[in-house]
Amino acid sequence: MKKIFTINCGSTSTKVAYFEDDKMVNKVSLDVTAEQLKQMPKTLQQLELRANQVKTFLKDNQLDPKDFDIIVARAGTIPAVPYDGAFEVNELMLASVTYAPEAQHASTLSCLIANELVKGLDVPVIIYDPTCVDSADPIAKITGIPEITNMPIAHLLNTKMAGITYAESIGKKYKDLNLIIVQLGGGITLGFHDHGRIADWVYDDEGPMSPQRAGRIPTRYLANLCYNSKMTLQEMRMYLCGQAGLVAYFGTQDVRDIEKLIDEGDEKAELVLHAMAYGVAKSIGELSVIRKGKVDQIVLTGGIAYSKRITGWIKELVEFIAPVSVIPGEKEMEALAAGGLRVLKGEEEIHPYNVYPKGYHSIEEIINNPNFLA
Repeated sequence: MKKIFTINCGSTSTKVAYFEDDKMVNKVSLDVTAEQLKQMPKTLQQLELRANQVKTFLKDNQLDPKDFDIIVARAGTIPAVPYDGAFEVNELMLASVTYAPEAQHASTLSCLIANELVKGLDVPVIIYDPTCVDSADPIAKITGIPEITNMPIAHLLNTKMAGITYAESIGKKYKDLNLIIVQLGGGITLGFHDHGRIADWVYDDEGPMSPQRAGRIPTRYLANLCYNSKMTLQEMRMYLCGQAGLVAYFGTQDVRDIEKLIDEGDEKAELVLHAMAYGVAKSIGELSVIRKGKVDQIVLTGGIAYSKRITGWIKELVEFIAPVSVIPGEKEMEALAAGGLRVLKGEEEIHPYNVYPKGYHSIEEIINNPNFLA
């Protein structure tokens, strides 16, 4: 029996789960309050609090890290890697997410907490299916500004799991299908899964708005907002990627609250929520062309996929492209554990992590980063 521990840091909680082989024995969401977040606005300021929450959970449940066969963490905001699957958490990764993170996101803390738990122990720590796997078609990364290359980012962990689940439901393999998979969550991302490879994608800042994200904003308006605002660069990033979307309109990211307003006759709430679904459908249509319309299935997953109103709106617009399956919720913890189990069984190898952040060539350079923002 293999003992597997998984860690998944989100913006307001740290999810942890303990597995014995493929059976989830215990799972909990360790919340971080809004007041605590106000006192710790920078991501790394939350590390000690969150790590202590995890240690308390382990102690309360009589779990000892030395007994684990592997710890699997959600990948943080690391530079793009060439493969999906498992990557070792090593000195380079820890330095990169600590001193030169690609972006401000709590997921960065997952591998740092895992590393804290195994100090002095011979327990392997990996990340699995990071958001930034660079498997996209080269043509998808070209932009209108030569200095900017659009690198792929997507919710690979849960969307790949949804693709595998759908394929198994029809007696096929995930790598035998062309799928457009949509992650409907606090951020909304889409990917065209071409026989197991993300050939193109729509990230949460270039597609539909979502509960927390602004989504695609015309550059003429965005430039005006940035130059006319008194926000710093980091404040603007946090606004666009955490305080915009449904939150900006209604003060809540909970779709259920907005659906309640609709049920009470609020026309503005219906228009804005419908616009979000409309944006998802437009992005599905955008991705459908890259393989000349050869799409076996469109899969909607994530927490918002529980909303029949939203999935219904999306289906109405895109079913002419391909049939639509709804696999609501997220199975990120199960996906992490399944990846770890495959590694322990020898079915998958652990890739070495050797990608330096742009502009750096040594760990020493990263640690001495004068532009440290985390």
